[in-house]
Amino acid sequence: MSVQVQEIRDTITTKFARWAAASAARQGPRHLRGRKWYQHLDQVDLAGLLTMSPPISSAAFLAWHQREVEGLADRAGVQIGWAAKMVNMLLKIHVYIAGRGDSSLLAVIHPPIDNDLIDAIQREFPVNDSHQPQNLEIWRKCKLGKPISGVTTYPKYSEVIAGLTLVSGRRGCTLFEIESLWGDAGSTPQLKVQNPPGKISQAGA
Repeated sequence: MSVQVQEIRDTITTKFARWAAASAARQGPRHLRGRKWYQHLDQVDLAGLLTMSPPISSAAFLAWHQREVEGLADRAGVQIGWAAKMVNMLLKIHVYIAGRGDSSLLAVIHPPIDNDLIDAIQREFPVNDSHQPQNLEIWRKCKLGKPISGVTTYPKYSEVIAGLTLVSGRRGCTLFEIESLWGDAGSTPQLKVQNPPGKISQAGA
C-alpha cells in the first residue's frame, strides 16, 4: 500500500471513529452532543498506542488507557465511565475494525461498556445457575458498570473489566470480543426479505 493510500485510509478511519464514538454518546452528558466531542476525542493519544513497541503487554496498555481515560474525563468534564466508553469506541474502530497498530493490541483492548452489554451478560450468565457459581462473581463485578455514569473512578472501572475478563474466559474469546454480545436481545435476528427470490424491486428503477 502506497504512503498516499495509507494516509487517506487513516484519515477516513479517524473521521469515522470519532463520529462513531460521538454517536454512541447520544444518551450521555447533556453538555456534550455530536461534534462537541470531537475536540476532546482528537486529543486522545492514539499515536502513542499505535506506535508502541510490540508486543504490547496488558500492563503497558493499561498504563496508556488509564492516562488517556482520566485525561479525557478531566478535559471533557465527564465521568470516568463515559470517558472510557469514548476511548474504547475509538479503539474499536482503529484497532479491531481497521487493524491499525500491532496485532498484540487485539488481546488487550477493552470493549465499550453500556447497559445493553451488561444486560446481555446477565442473561447469558444467570446468577441462579447452581452449576456455575462463578456467575455470581461475574454479576457482582459487571453490575458496577450500569449505568456507566456511575463509574466515577478508574479503580471502579477496573472492577467492571475484571468481571468482563471472567466472561471472556468463559466464552473462550478475547476481552474485546465479548462485544459480540452487544445488541443481543436473547433471540436470533430474523432476516426480512423485502422481495421474493429472483424478483427485483421496481423502486428507483
